[in-house]
Amino acid sequence: MSSKSFTQSPYTKATKTPSSTTKYKAPTSSSSQTPTKKRKSMTTSSRHDNEHPDTRKTPKRAKKDSDEEKRLRRFRAKPPGTYLERLGRVRTQRMFLIDRRRNDKELEEVFDIAGTTGNIYQVTINKIPDCSCPDSKKGNQCKHIIYVMVNVLKSREDLAYQLAFLTPELTEIFASAPSTPQTAGSELSNATETGGLRKPLEGDCPVCVMEFEPGEDILWCKAACGNNIHRQCFEQWVESKAGAVKCVYCRTLWKGDEVGVKRVLKGGVGSVNAGGYVNIAGQLGLSGQRDMSSYHPYWVARQYGDRYDDYYNGY
Repeated sequence: MSSKSFTQSPYTKATKTPSSTTKYKAPTSSSSQTPTKKRKSMTTSSRHDNEHPDTRKTPKRAKKDSDEEKRLRRFRAKPPGTYLERLGRVRTQRMFLIDRRRNDKELEEVFDIAGTTGNIYQVTINKIPDCSCPDSKKGNQCKHIIYVMVNVLKSREDLAYQLAFLTPELTEIFASAPSTPQTAGSELSNATETGGLRKPLEGDCPVCVMEFEPGEDILWCKAACGNNIHRQCFEQWVESKAGAVKCVYCRTLWKGDEVGVKRVLKGGVGSVNAGGYVNIAGQLGLSGQRDMSSYHPYWVARQYGDRYDDYYNGY
């Protein structure tokens, strides 16, 4: 055979020549790869946070001033039912203002009140008003405190039912309170001499601090100022003061024969009852029994139960 000729069999596996081999590309480092848009966005955001570190932080809450005065008992947004119930008694039951003493340095005033049963209670108006009666000792706002706030001090309605006061509130209450004959050294502006001519029946009685009503037994100063006063209140005034009988308003010697009561001094009059209170019911012409007409029967039953008769010797 001449030259060896070779024909590739269809069953023979073809071998790749170097020219047909694919060139190998070395992998590029991750640092040289083009970042995605999402990554670029995050990088921009991070750079922005680093440049302005405070823009995304929640602002700190302002601290309360440590010098701010705090109310010592919870604030009442509206008058509760217990207050309204006692206010009803204050408006229908007569009590007597025997004495009052102001302490301006302590923003405090103390009132001696003869209750409806004749017991004498001491009401103190300061940052936390207090009374010596049993109801107040239980933590309640008693009718004697309400009587002083509403009738004597004539405080704003939204202050009258509060259980505690702030300094500005106390200052306002005392600054706007009217004078009464019991105020130390007071001489009332309406105690002008009229030669005994009676003044119009208007305003409040100076002792019970309640408005005059038609048909009530009322006296007036016939010696000088002509001011009016309930007979029962005048007798109480006489019995709580020593010496000669004088007008509640103008302090002129009283003219008239209405003084038919014994003169007694507070602290040396009456008797001490089972509750430990000085009781002057007899001297004031009171029965010594509590007026129960404005009390809820359920409350009476819970307070006294089978001791119903003891209800008359309380407060």
